[in-house]
Amino acid sequence: AEVRPDDVVVEVGPGLGSLTLALLETADRVTAVEIDDVLAAALPTTITTRMPERAERFALVHSDAMHVQELPGPAPTALVANLPYNVAVPVLLHMLETFPSIERTLVMVQSEVADRLAAPPGSKVYGVPSVKANWYADVKRAGAIGRNVFWPAPNVDSGLVSLVRRAEPVRTAASRKEVFAVVDAAFAQRRKTLRAALAGWAGSAAAAEAALVAAGISPQARGESLAVEEFARIAEHRSARNTEHEEPVQK
Repeated sequence: AEVRPDDVVVEVGPGLGSLTLALLETADRVTAVEIDDVLAAALPTTITTRMPERAERFALVHSDAMHVQELPGPAPTALVANLPYNVAVPVLLHMLETFPSIERTLVMVQSEVADRLAAPPGSKVYGVPSVKANWYADVKRAGAIGRNVFWPAPNVDSGLVSLVRRAEPVRTAASRKEVFAVVDAAFAQRRKTLRAALAGWAGSAAAAEAALVAAGISPQARGESLAVEEFARIAEHRSARNTEHEEPVQK
């Protein structure tokens, strides 16, 4: 995770606190977000018992990570977490959106999810998580975790994913919400051409084709071949077209 002494780390799903204690050894501060009542109640005692000299550098947020909109103390600079596998992608995307100060992320997720997050355009597993994660960051696989390191051993393999926040956001006049709407539509029917897949989003297949052509993208292409910047161009052209056809407002 390359945690530095000046980092403010946020951890989601700290559980018994094993990773929390390790993070506290290095980071300036650690904020843990825990939804489970029993674990949340036990964690502060674990910290004060095992690392009393760093306890003042620890904060607990007893909440569902999907609902967290603010964190105590300085803004987080890093996210390091063994994410709950059933909600890994939405939690990761929520944290990246809500806390733009997070520069570096290292998360453990199910192996297949790690593959999807880090997949490049054209890959068989490239999809919605790949594009949306790449909107925020440069994403890569950072390692594989075998089943034998867990007790009890799960029925799935795990993987580490590294995300480094883009130095510059995707250059587009479209909003994140507008771009993500194109991504969702493109992969809702991934076997279809973009002309067909984006028909509902654009209002008709002809309107989808017009937006694609204006964006410099073949209407016969499929979503898995496009990078996030190309989805942004499509969103831009729909926005521009809608603006052109808006009725003038009478003052």
